[in-house]
Amino acid sequence: MELVSLVATPLLAYLLVAGMVALDAVFPALPSDVAVVSAGAFAATGHLELGWAVAAIVAGAMAGDHIVYQVGRRGLPGVLDRTRLGRRLHDTVDRSIGGSPSSVSFATLAMGRFIPFGRTASAASAGLADVPLQRYAFISLVGAASWAAWMVGLGYVTGDATTGPVWLQVAVATAVGVTAAVLIAAAGQLIARRRRPSAPVSRPSCRRR
Repeated sequence: MELVSLVATPLLAYLLVAGMVALDAVFPALPSDVAVVSAGAFAATGHLELGWAVAAIVAGAMAGDHIVYQVGRRGLPGVLDRTRLGRRLHDTVDRSIGGSPSSVSFATLAMGRFIPFGRTASAASAGLADVPLQRYAFISLVGAASWAAWMVGLGYVTGDATTGPVWLQVAVATAVGVTAAVLIAAAGQLIARRRRPSAPVSRPSCRRR
């Protein structure tokens, strides 16, 4: 099915994009980023409504987040705790996101979706750490809305600024989005390294004789 014929029925296009975004949380290999950027490009050409496109993408993203979160909360702990390696992984996740559900890093979970496979890892980690459902729902909403606005905005701006075919607009916007994601991930790693407390240097004690 061609893209133009698909967006001739906007409701079908919204449902398809939302479904791809939801499934992408479980199967990260799905090209949901391309579908989201395409929705923005088609919104720029008037084939889709910008607001409805963003709403559908946010709904799909949150649905996928909660599926992985529930798997991480209810299924993974029992599987991991059966082996020593699994218990170590479970403990590592607990330490890496804050040590307790109440102190979990909001930014780490909400913005994890901006890096490759980060969305699935963040949702599963939140479930493993037993982050309260109400708190994670808000984290998912903020992350999904930010990501949807960013990716749809890329497609919209590219589609509005270029006159080439839709596939070229989507390719350019996707390349920009991937580059930005890599830069965001690199900046996050740099900030995390700088915030880590340096190990105290042991000095030999000087005793008078």
